[in-house]
Amino acid sequence: MAQVKAHEVDSYLKKPNPSHRVFLIYGPDRGLVAERAKKLASQCGVDLDDPFSAVQLDADDAAADPSRIADEAHTVSMFGGSRVVWIKGSTQKNLAKAIEPVLATPPSDAIVIVEGGDLKKSAPLRTRIEKAGSGLALPCYQDEIRAINGVIDEELALSSSTMVPNARKLLISLLGADRLASRGEVQKLCLYAGNNATIDEDMVELIVGDASALAVDSVIDAAATGNVADMEHTLKRLFAQGTAVFQIVNSMQRHFQMLHHARVKIEAQRQPASAAVAAMRPPINFKRKDSIVRSLSIWNTSALERILERLDKVLLDSRANAALAVPLVATALLAISIEANRSRR
Repeated sequence: MAQVKAHEVDSYLKKPNPSHRVFLIYGPDRGLVAERAKKLASQCGVDLDDPFSAVQLDADDAAADPSRIADEAHTVSMFGGSRVVWIKGSTQKNLAKAIEPVLATPPSDAIVIVEGGDLKKSAPLRTRIEKAGSGLALPCYQDEIRAINGVIDEELALSSSTMVPNARKLLISLLGADRLASRGEVQKLCLYAGNNATIDEDMVELIVGDASALAVDSVIDAAATGNVADMEHTLKRLFAQGTAVFQIVNSMQRHFQMLHHARVKIEAQRQPASAAVAAMRPPINFKRKDSIVRSLSIWNTSALERILERLDKVLLDSRANAALAVPLVATALLAISIEANRSRR
């Protein structure tokens, strides 16, 4: 059984083992999952925009037809060459059964990539792929400072730019919850600064610490601490500005995942909330520390798990019915705010 640890994944992706034909890329950092899945798919030399060479399947559709994945993986490309079968979406437990045929008879000229969520060690999909000689599971966890610095260094090198130390510290405090979003922010910063530029704190504050992102943070903190009035006011402003629903829900998910991780440590190590927040990596923006400490005193582990399940459902429901996305999200955040307010009292 081949295993790759979280810190080894980037090195593995530079030169994947050709004996591995089925990949599960999983973890709570969905942006990092998507980025690594795309990198792995690109390694095959396949045109990802060509529907004959790169087949994308919804996880629920693939799970509903046990032979679908194997049929796609063993289909010969119309014009020859390799193929990629890329499975995205909410991975249901039935997907484990649908993946078994392709694990038993792996394709020779195709790879199968499955994007998963934060799967437990005992999750059927994960255990089946980990135990198969032709399969490999690649874990993706939230960015640590070293990983964020790596993203910054890569993008600075591409633009031949430099960054003053204090600007880097500020940038790190604003990044880290999602690899794909983090890289996008650094790319935007480098594009603004221009090639061969020196990036300072003012540029970081202007480009990365933009008003929209700060407003999303304000909604999150207000909801998590039970400040119903502030949450409703800022949320209405975000919708009026055209902020995407998925951006708000994804940010809420990442925030409550962070709270859950911290709450588990607090209960296991019996440490105060302030100490848990101070130890978080990447560091929390100083402007939000007090709100996060208050949130950790309001929510316990089981309540946080319930909220995360609710946010998952809201995200799926809003994607399934775009016309109701705004009221669905607004209702969920109002319920979270009211519950936090009651718990605080």
